[in-house]
Amino acid sequence: MAEAVISFFVRKLGEQLINEVNLLSGVHDDVVWIKNELQTMRAFLKDADLRKEREKLVEAWITQVRNLVFNAEDAVDEFMIRMESQRRLRNGLMGCFLFHACFIKHLKVRHQFTTRIQNIRKEVKEIQERGDRFGFQAAFQEGRSSNATDGGNRDPGVAAPWVEEAGIVGLKNDTMKLKQLLLEKDETQQRTVISIVGMGGSGKTTLAKKVYKTAKTSFDCHAWIYVSQSFQKKEILKRMLERFYESRREAVPNHTETMDEEKLAETINNYLQGKRYALFLDDIWDTSVWEDVKYALPREDGGKIIFTTRTENVAHPVDENWYIHKVKPLSDKLAWELFKKKAFMKQDSQGTCPPHLVEVGNAMVKRCKGLPLAIVVIGGLMSKKSTDQAEWHDVLENLGWELKDNEDLARLNRALLTSYNYLPFHLKYCFLYCGLFPEDHVIKRKKLTCMWVAEGFIEEHPLKTPEEISSNYFAQLIDRNLLQPVIEGSPGELKACQVHDLMRDIAIHMFKKEQFAEILTNRRNNFAEAQRRLAIQNTAIGIPGSMLELNPRSLLLFNDKEFPSSAFSKMFSKFKLLGVLDLEGTEMKILPNEVGGLIHLRYLSLRRTQIEELPVSLQRLHKLQTLDVRDSNLKGLPTGIEKLLKLRHLNLKKFRDSRGFYKMPKQIASLSNLQTLSGASVDGGFSRELGYLTQLQKLTIGEVKGEHCIQLCDSISQLKWLRSLKIVGLGRDEEVNLQELSEPPRNLEKLYLVCVMKEFPQWISSHNCLREIILTNNLFVKDPLITLGQLPNLVYLGLNNAYVGKQIYCTSGGFPKLRSMAIAGMEELEEWSRIEEGTMKYLQYLYIDSCPKLKMLPDGFQHLAAMQELCLVRMPEEFMKRVRDGGDDHHKVGHIAEIRTFRVVGGEIIQELL
Repeated sequence: MAEAVISFFVRKLGEQLINEVNLLSGVHDDVVWIKNELQTMRAFLKDADLRKEREKLVEAWITQVRNLVFNAEDAVDEFMIRMESQRRLRNGLMGCFLFHACFIKHLKVRHQFTTRIQNIRKEVKEIQERGDRFGFQAAFQEGRSSNATDGGNRDPGVAAPWVEEAGIVGLKNDTMKLKQLLLEKDETQQRTVISIVGMGGSGKTTLAKKVYKTAKTSFDCHAWIYVSQSFQKKEILKRMLERFYESRREAVPNHTETMDEEKLAETINNYLQGKRYALFLDDIWDTSVWEDVKYALPREDGGKIIFTTRTENVAHPVDENWYIHKVKPLSDKLAWELFKKKAFMKQDSQGTCPPHLVEVGNAMVKRCKGLPLAIVVIGGLMSKKSTDQAEWHDVLENLGWELKDNEDLARLNRALLTSYNYLPFHLKYCFLYCGLFPEDHVIKRKKLTCMWVAEGFIEEHPLKTPEEISSNYFAQLIDRNLLQPVIEGSPGELKACQVHDLMRDIAIHMFKKEQFAEILTNRRNNFAEAQRRLAIQNTAIGIPGSMLELNPRSLLLFNDKEFPSSAFSKMFSKFKLLGVLDLEGTEMKILPNEVGGLIHLRYLSLRRTQIEELPVSLQRLHKLQTLDVRDSNLKGLPTGIEKLLKLRHLNLKKFRDSRGFYKMPKQIASLSNLQTLSGASVDGGFSRELGYLTQLQKLTIGEVKGEHCIQLCDSISQLKWLRSLKIVGLGRDEEVNLQELSEPPRNLEKLYLVCVMKEFPQWISSHNCLREIILTNNLFVKDPLITLGQLPNLVYLGLNNAYVGKQIYCTSGGFPKLRSMAIAGMEELEEWSRIEEGTMKYLQYLYIDSCPKLKMLPDGFQHLAAMQELCLVRMPEEFMKRVRDGGDDHHKVGHIAEIRTFRVVGGEIIQELL
């Protein structure tokens, strides 16, 4: 890992030498010397890294190298802060005497830095001499070292394809057994508790999810709750309430945030009366969890509660009908089958193991002791390797490197740690970073990749942006089973990830060892020295004073407590070296002016805070790359934001947010590095300036008037790299015309139009890259499906009050790749013409809502063989009568696995049985 420390710092120094010429003048040669010496030292670190587990002296030497780099990095960055401060002071001075005094101080700062650099040079030489005594070899090849890139031939900017993870084998009988227990009705109608027990990595959650997915629709309402070790009673009750309501597509009661625990429990109990419910509590570590939630659950009505837990005593709730299901390790046969699926499926669709690897492969599987998670991780690792027998034996040998943890998890941890050890260094840092997030936290892909870029983890590539390479890193960690994918949205996009708790344990163990980061919880208040990153989680004690003595590079807060602005003022005054500041979800109301002193800040998130305004000092953050204020109370942008020339992502509001958009500064064209701009209000000046933002990939604009359209279309045609375009009109009285967009961005994949457009833009019909289209309140007079059906790559289509005609028609063979479709608010629609066989042949999900005149499903609907789910909401009784069992259209839907219907009762949407 010291190689990673050096690599990131050397790359950073190179950027500073180019971009900070004025600040570094006078010490330029010293900085270049540090850069060159560390670059030379890096060549020997791969050899040292391989030997450190076997030679304690070598490990100590690596620690010295790491501390040296930290010291050098701090020296350079602190010098730049002081020089920037002096520059601002000189520019504001009037009078010769004050200017002379400032100049003397300026010379003093340079002298102090030079002295510090001389000391670092001396230390570098001593460490180099010590390394010579160890006889390190310059390792310029990737070879079979622990830092090998495993598939280095892949272009680092090309994301690996997303593939569904092969199912865990051996769960069929367990799933059937648990489903039977879950669905059988107890004669006494008493609630029943089912506990799934096993050690970490045994497949408890995987099994529970399979049962939950197949059985949840058999209950009136259901909820899945992840508990974890750091559970809080109120939070669990709040999530239970929300999940039960959401499972029935009902609005969650207001003011749940202000309810105390007793009121939440009472509300849940009242809601569940007379309903057959299923509650899944995943990862329970303490018997107090059940004691905390059981009073919220009615004893009658045949409710079913399922635990997953690692602890035997938790699995025996007192005074309950209970059943324990123990998850056993996989048999050798099943374990080998699972391993082959993961290790060889990419080379051979049958997952066949080459004969010369059978012995070593079986030896790996035996080390995993039948634990599915370990087998999946090691199998995923080996899928990246060649079929060279020596390389496989090398991995097998390294499975013995012990992670000193509790005895029960030792074998699994060794397997998991091996997968970490074989990551290339840049992926190691990216993986460790995920350990900063709380247990069960859903980590958004775009947020995480922007943070990695801000941290400097991303290697340069001549043809790719750092964000593209960062997304590829994300893909690789998913592909290696170190991160778990989270698929969101109807198009089935990979938008987020989670870290399995065991892999998170690995990350935390390693980043403490490497002085990479530290986490503060309500159980831990002490910090080790020289931690580069801090995460504050689940703490009710505020920010400890001892933390202010540290000087971290990154600070992430995961806490909904309100900290006084004075605490942040002190923090910003002390934490001068911050590069990443994530305050998302905190109760912050005022961002102190001191934030302007964080000149190294590259990432700032104020999302879901109570911030109403940003300080003018923000304009001093010349290195800022990402500013995210979505879902905050921000009323407008501060003066001078156009001076943030390095800004790459400006996230002001979400597309579906009903509140107003933000007026852009007149000099918005100066932000030429912007890749994301969401939430901009359109006026004449912005329409003209937009065309200069040629690096934009995602654009969300609102309050568009008809008078803006010609200039707006001309500007959008200049955005050659645009992938996502979302346009919101000013209102129903303002018609938007996009016909003038004669040359739409050729890479456009997503198009959302929420505006009156009586004429369908003709250019859409020839845009073959479009994958996702949402049309809302457009009032088209011609059927848009005829044109949209010709798009070869369209995967998702949403139409909401988009068409005022009486008939829609799908051309034969149309929508060749469509998988999800939503039709809503079509008040005049009466007929959906016949669907010919071969049309929409991959359609899996269809949502129809509020089409009061639609009489029936189209003839030929039964030809949609791929259909998995049909959702009908607020449809007329005549329509529903035909679909129900015995109705004229029931034969059209007989092949669909899940059909959900909803109606409105007393202003609420209630699910009903078909």
